[in-house]
Order: sequence, then C-alpha cells, then structure tokens
Amino acid sequence: MSEKDVSKFLQLLGLSKREIQVYMFLAKSGVQSTSFVAKRLKMERVQAYRTFKKLQEKGFIEATLERPTRFTIVPFEALVDNFINTKKNEVVNLNDQKTNLLTAWQSISAPESEYPVAKFSIITGKKKIHSKMINMIEESKSEVIVLTTALGLIQEDIAGIFDSAVGPSQERNVQVQIITEIAPENLKVVERIDRDIVEDKLNIKLRHVGMSSRFFPRFLIKDEEEALLYAPFGNEASVLNLEDEGLWINDKMFISVLKAFFTQMWQTGVDASRRIDELKSGIPIGETLVIKSVEEAWNKVTKILDSAKKDIVVITSSQSINRLAEDDPIIKYFKKGLKTRIMASIDLDNLEPAQKLAKDYEVKHVPISYLTMMLVDNKHLFMFKMPPLSDFGTESAFYLADTFYSSDPSQIERVSEMLSDIWKRGIDITEISSQAGTKLPTVEIATSETVAKTVDKMLQNNVNSVLITEHHKPIGVINDRELLREIVDARKDPLKTLAKDTNYTPLIILEGNESMITAMKLMGEKGFKRAAMVKNGQLIGMLTEKAAKKVALQMKPTATKVT
Repeated sequence: MSEKDVSKFLQLLGLSKREIQVYMFLAKSGVQSTSFVAKRLKMERVQAYRTFKKLQEKGFIEATLERPTRFTIVPFEALVDNFINTKKNEVVNLNDQKTNLLTAWQSISAPESEYPVAKFSIITGKKKIHSKMINMIEESKSEVIVLTTALGLIQEDIAGIFDSAVGPSQERNVQVQIITEIAPENLKVVERIDRDIVEDKLNIKLRHVGMSSRFFPRFLIKDEEEALLYAPFGNEASVLNLEDEGLWINDKMFISVLKAFFTQMWQTGVDASRRIDELKSGIPIGETLVIKSVEEAWNKVTKILDSAKKDIVVITSSQSINRLAEDDPIIKYFKKGLKTRIMASIDLDNLEPAQKLAKDYEVKHVPISYLTMMLVDNKHLFMFKMPPLSDFGTESAFYLADTFYSSDPSQIERVSEMLSDIWKRGIDITEISSQAGTKLPTVEIATSETVAKTVDKMLQNNVNSVLITEHHKPIGVINDRELLREIVDARKDPLKTLAKDTNYTPLIILEGNESMITAMKLMGEKGFKRAAMVKNGQLIGMLTEKAAKKVALQMKPTATKVT
C-alpha cells in the first residue's frame, strides 16, 4: 500500500485534509513544535494551532511536558487496532439490537407517504452548519454549488469545507462550483484553493462576483435535492463568530429558484485566476456579460453614451445607416463635441443617408456588413447580433436582444486595434460622393435564375449584392436587403421567383460625354423609378426619378447656353 492509501484511511478516521497533512509531517519528522510545523507547511499560525488542538482532542497526537510544548504522533499501528476493535464492537452491538430496533420502529412509525413531502429544519451554530455542509458534500453524487462571501470563504476554509470536496471531485467526478467575493482579506486563501485545484486537476471551479453587502446570504445546494441557507445574524460578523443560523430544505421548487439565481451570478462572474491577477497587479479586469433583456440593454447603451466624453466608434450594417439617418432614437446620444466615427458598407440604398450623416459625423465605407459593434471612450464595448428574419424590420439601428458588453481592458485593447485598422482601410464618404466611384458587384446572376439560387450564390461568395445579367450583359443590381423584401414582405416563393421578376435596381450605363439628362430620358422611356448610373465600369451614384428631374432643371440653363 502507498502513502495515498494511508491518507485515505486517516480520512476514514475523520481527519480533514489539513489534519492529515500535519499528522503525516510529524510521522516523517518526529517530535516538533506547532510553529515549526506551521512554517514548514506554510500555514497561518492560527490555522496551525487549531489543527493541532483538533488532532490532540481526537487522540491522534500527544504533547510533551517540555516548554515550549512539542508534539508527537500516536503510533499508526495503534490507530489501526483501535479502529478495527471499534468496528467489531459496533457490528456486534448492532446485531444484538437489530431485531428489537425494527420491532420498536414498526410500532411507532406511520406508513410512508406515496408522495414526496417537502421538509426543512433549522440549524443553529457555525459548527453544526459546517458539519452539515461537509456531510452534504461527502454524500453528493453529481453536483455541488456554493455561494459564499469573502468572510464566509475564510470561515469555511478553516472548517475544512473545501477540503471535503476533494474526495467527491476525484473519486466520483462530482462537479463543484463556488462563487465568492475575492477581496484582499481572503486573497491568500483563494490563491491556495486555486493552486490546489490546478495542481490536483480537480473538477472544482471558482469565480468572483462583487457583493455589496457583508451579510450577503450564503447557500450550498447538493444534487438539486437539498439546500442549506446560512448567514450570520446580529450587527457584526467575524471569523470566530459562532452565532450563525441555517435553514436546511429539500423543496424542489425552492431549490430550483436558488439554482437559477446562482446560474445568473455565475454567468456574470470572473474566473478566480483573473481576479487574483487583478488584485496583485492593481490592473482592473472590468465587467463582461451578455444582456438578454432588450430593455436592460437599451438602458446600458444609453447610460454609457450619455456619459461619453471623448469618442464613439461604430461599425454597423448597411441597413442601420438608413435607420441612423432617419432620426434613430440612439442618434441623439451622439453629442456634438464627441468625435464620432461610423463605418458601414455603403451601397446604392444607403449612399444618400450616409451623406446625410457625414454632415455631423465621420463616415467611411468598409467592406463588412455582418458585424455590428460600438466602442465608447475606448472603455466600453458593445457587440450586437444580426436580427432574425422575423425582426428584420426593427426600428432601431441596433438589434438589442442578447447584447454583449465588456469593459475588460484586455478585450477593449484588441477590439480597438481591429477597429482602427478597419477605419484606416475604409473609403471616406466624401470620396464616394465626389464620384471617385465604387466597383460593381463581381458576382453575376442570370435573369432566368431563381431568388433561391441568387441567395445561395451570394452566400457562397460572401457578398451582399450581385450583378443581374441578360445574355451576359449587365442590366441591374440587387442586394441582400432587397431580396429580403421580396421574400419576407412580398411573401414570394424564393424557389419560383426569378431574378428578372424582382425589384432590382436597373443600370444606366453612360458612355463618353453622356450627361445626367441622358440618364433621365432613359428612365422616362423605360419607366424606371430609380436607376444606378455606371460610367467607365464604376458606380457613380443612384438616380431617383425626383433627383433626375432636379438635376435636369439645374443643368438645362447650362445646356441652352452652350447651344
């Protein structure tokens, strides 16, 4: 047998992990003082004295008469013999009493209920509460979850609560999750627990959550079957305070509510190792969470924007540009005096709205339309999901369900660098409006192809618009937004609707010295309500019927004068 087997036997005799550690050390090093052992095992002195006292009370070590007092172990062989004799006597006594006990029980007990009955009991005193916690952990089969405070963690560590979780974690792969507030006063304890978890590869996870109250309620749940709530009462709490009161309960509904509360806190918690680094380095880790509620997300976004002092960087979809320009509720938070940069894929449908926004903000075209995020003062990051088809017509520029938020400096730094790089590569909106031109879509689709085939081709090539051709000649452009309107709003069958039957934007190709008047005449002849102008293979803008007439009126005097 190995040293590990000896440790297991000592644990069977009722020793905690720390008590076993001290007993084994004395066995190897001989008669030693408490202070010497504490120093060698890197234990706090108070913790060491408590451990020696417990070992002496349990009859595992003996003190010498010299001063200062030193200790030696009771021989291991004597412990084994005592254990065997005790068990033998217990078996004999139980066998003698078995028949009488069962007979007496049958005469006084009522028939068992067919339905499970919810039960509870009050436990008073820290020692009894800790004993119950250890018992629940040792009997666990699959899961133990613990919520405790900074002070509670110290108390429970001294009581051996976390030591008792090692066995179930290693032997039965019981998952143990612990939430606590990691603060300067319990940092050393947390460091040791975290180190043990890593070194022993335990199935134990520890997270930090800030707790505003020193008297935050604490609880332990075992296998979703029973729970223990406990908390100090009175005006003060200390490590040695024994006036705790606990409530043990096995009501399934009550336990499910407790666990839901724990799960919510777990999702917002921070890994213990990161919190340890924060306290030791002094560099804050910030907050990272997913805000599921639309209302809560809106409140968070507006609160951060309202407090913005330096700059706002937004990268969004081409559709959101239209909504921002249409006096979106969020635009009022883009205050004057703040450097506001907006990036989006500028296409035929949002060129005019983008130009409108460019009067107050810096706007650039970037070839990304699937990513929506906002960075405020280089401190607050929001990431927004693309809306599902059912919510595609949402009024806000940002889809707020399941909003990701972070103020973690490490995440902010990476995203800030990425956004800066995208901004540098973008095309300023003034370049587009001055007719520098943007390229036509490179992906082509024949007029005879279905909408389903068109969407499939766009997805395969990762583009948001395609060039529609007839007999291999370009006749129009259609983007993902227009296709969605065809499928969702008009309720057309994408497998039966052809590209030529969609509401695509026709192309008017200007050659040589042809002017806007030429484009306007063509629009009138063909009945176009809008058209995209192409010159030298470049898109130079979109012409609506109203805009064409306006341009024609502006250009008519000039044309007469030349004639």
